[in-house]
Amino acid sequence: MNPLSANTVSVILSSAGLKAVRRNHPWLYSKGIEKINRQGNSGDIAVLYDNKRKFAGIGLLDIHSPIMVRVLHSGKPITLSKEWLSEKISESIVRRASLINDSSTTGYRLVNGENDQLAGIVADIYENTLVIKLDSTCWLPHLDKLTNIFISLVHPERIVLRMSRSVKEFSEIADGTVIFGTKINQPITFTENNIQFYTDPAEGQKTGFFLDQRNNRLIAGKLSKGLNVLNVFAYTGGFSLYAAAGGAKSVASLDISKPALEACGDNFRLNGFRTPHRLICGDAFEEMEKLRKNGEKFGMVIVDPPSFARKQSDVNGAFKAYEKVNRIAVNLIEKGGILAAASCSARVSAEEFFNIVLKVCRASGRKFSELERTGHAIDHTAGFDEGSYLKCIFVRFD
Repeated sequence: MNPLSANTVSVILSSAGLKAVRRNHPWLYSKGIEKINRQGNSGDIAVLYDNKRKFAGIGLLDIHSPIMVRVLHSGKPITLSKEWLSEKISESIVRRASLINDSSTTGYRLVNGENDQLAGIVADIYENTLVIKLDSTCWLPHLDKLTNIFISLVHPERIVLRMSRSVKEFSEIADGTVIFGTKINQPITFTENNIQFYTDPAEGQKTGFFLDQRNNRLIAGKLSKGLNVLNVFAYTGGFSLYAAAGGAKSVASLDISKPALEACGDNFRLNGFRTPHRLICGDAFEEMEKLRKNGEKFGMVIVDPPSFARKQSDVNGAFKAYEKVNRIAVNLIEKGGILAAASCSARVSAEEFFNIVLKVCRASGRKFSELERTGHAIDHTAGFDEGSYLKCIFVRFD
């Protein structure tokens, strides 16, 4: 087996770095490095040693990120080869067998980066379109190998390349480029629990859709029968469509993005839903306050905001934002109604988030009962602390 790269760097780990590698943490920062034998380039193989020159792990160097090494393996020595990489990706795909074999769902995540021991790579499938998203420049030199592996294992009609902001500037290929197969010349659709969605893998957020909320959408849909449902931060209407499919009396989708709401309307038409559907374009906090002042009430309010804490200094502000948005939401819920509150902020723990939501519920002075708490779906499992971000709670008010 030939190594992924002929270029290697030798890294002597600090005591902190060694501890991190031994507990299988996928990120190695500069403070975890005692010494490195040469400068190196992104994509070089980084062989990690303890201070006695004993092998500790192996990964890929990223000279453009605070995370200097994406650790791919720790323990006994291995050769970081195309064959090894193919086997790891294959194992990741096999773990999704229940989704792959479910004909009602054709959109899901095949590789979840660090959580599948493949730091810096995400791969999502939408019907026959595979999207590879790179979150580290360490994979740019190995893109051809990655592409060939996915072609061999998945047999997609096309592959679209997406990159995080920190990677785009170092790539010779533009973000959203079809790097294999036929060009995108018509809207791409996929199904999720027999509900159809349009997706834009070349320019949409993430890889084109928020696949991680599939299970929570299903729960919300089952609770929506006969209710007037408000979906806040609706984007292209994931929760809204599940509510309509679940028999909601009416659905209101609120988002600040007009194009996202237009796509939401397109998704309703794609499914042929006749559920009364109102689009509300504007700031979520302001529009919810308007609804409250107008005396509107809903049988279910779904609050699924973007991350309020993108960096550590945002955390206190995030606590306040979660409290505020859910407080307004509770004021919009009718007797017997349901709050579905979600968070995708990794820096806000599940315990912290649930405590905030329950604090708001208690402060309302209303009797309530907790229905369910959820975390990550099978294709978005969290393999390390920083990879755990998604949580949702369902609460019914008497």
